[in-house]
Amino acid sequence: MSLRPSTLLLSVFLAVSALSTGLWLYLSITRPAAPSVATEVAPTFRAEEQTEGIAFSAETVASWISVASWLGVGATLAYKGLVRHMWSRSMFDYAVFRLMVKMRGASTRVRMLRSLEMPMNRYQLAKTLGIDWKTVDRNIEVLKSYGLIHEQVSEGEERLYVLSPQGQQLLELLEKLSES
Repeated sequence: MSLRPSTLLLSVFLAVSALSTGLWLYLSITRPAAPSVATEVAPTFRAEEQTEGIAFSAETVASWISVASWLGVGATLAYKGLVRHMWSRSMFDYAVFRLMVKMRGASTRVRMLRSLEMPMNRYQLAKTLGIDWKTVDRNIEVLKSYGLIHEQVSEGEERLYVLSPQGQQLLELLEKLSES
């Protein structure tokens, strides 16, 4: 099972967020109480005061990691929301989104659409994409059923496939999504 990069990133951020928040809470709860002013009569020598650099406590580091990872979760969710918003605004339904982005073979179908900006037959597509003609046949039927390509009959009864206006609009949308 392969995860999309944004889903993998979200999972990593969530795991780091949960662990660092849990560690920070644990360190905050189990921290020894600060000595009261009344019991501290004479100044005491502390090892922390002797260090010259900036010393961070584990609690401080855990809190910063927690905040940063929760910001990462928010940014990843915002990106996913942006993709969903752009897709829904384009008037394509979720089935086309799954077909062209989520399902197995989506990258092959996108490459096929890009190749069909000029009319080609099945053999030319298979040769251009470097895939088996049976794979080309299956994907052509799927793309035709969604109205993303059209079939044209040329001289000699040869079937040529060309990108439909919806297919062109889909390629433009995918380009916008890859830029954002």
